[in-house]
Amino acid sequence: MTAYPLQPIVPWLVLCWCTASAGASWAQTATPMQGKAATTQATPAPTAPLPNTAPAATPSASAPGVTQALRDVKLSMTVAGRIDGMLVREGSRVSKGQVLMYLDKTLEDLEVQRRRLQLQDVAKLEELRQKEKTLATQVAALAPLLLSGGISRKQAEDEEIALGTVSAERKAIEASKERERIELLLAQEAFERRHLRAPFDGVVTKVALRVGESIGAHEPLITLVDTSRVRFMGTVAARTGTKLQVGAMVNIELSMDGQVKRRAAKVVFVSPVADPSSGLLEVIAEFENFDASVRPGISGRLLL
Repeated sequence: MTAYPLQPIVPWLVLCWCTASAGASWAQTATPMQGKAATTQATPAPTAPLPNTAPAATPSASAPGVTQALRDVKLSMTVAGRIDGMLVREGSRVSKGQVLMYLDKTLEDLEVQRRRLQLQDVAKLEELRQKEKTLATQVAALAPLLLSGGISRKQAEDEEIALGTVSAERKAIEASKERERIELLLAQEAFERRHLRAPFDGVVTKVALRVGESIGAHEPLITLVDTSRVRFMGTVAARTGTKLQVGAMVNIELSMDGQVKRRAAKVVFVSPVADPSSGLLEVIAEFENFDASVRPGISGRLLL
């Protein structure tokens, strides 16, 4: 058997032993580090306490719409004529019953005066009343004389006939005076129709014609608005509108001059039918506006 020399093998064995030792040392060093890393990852990180905030409010339903003056009317005359006097202009604040303008009324005024003089002429009526009273006294005095035979039946009957004639004439004149009274009322009504009066307290927003212009019957002349009470007209989904009842109190939110204002309003109308194309219901609510802080015509929404 051939003998191999040991010198070349020794360095190789030494190299293998060193490599194995180095690998074992690295494994021992790496194992604790891996365990530590695993422990660090498993521990949850501490969290900061949540602030004490209230839950977000769920937005309520709303009905968009627009405000309107409760009374906004165009006034006109019931008769034709020429404007003879204009007593207001745009922006004038007027009271109920105040004369705003009038037409030429000379003929109507003269007719009123004539009818009044006729009615006041009661001289004839007073004369007949006095005569009737005298005859009635005489007839009453003749009754004892007739019984005693102091006068004849013919004389008593003549006096009674005279009394009846005067009474009939007095009644005819009284009926005539009643007709004259009614004719005076008609003349006064014709005279009054030449005037245009304010039907309520409000503010004049438009004057269409001026003095000297002729107008026709029922032609719009003056626009009068009352802003002391405002109504809100909006639309709401049918399923939401069923919750609304006439007389319920709601809030109206209005955007004015970059600010949001609220007004408490009373529901006065909820449409019993929905619009077939949109499925919406019309809702009307009213609120007081004595301070005129809300100008009708602005948009807003009704909060439900």
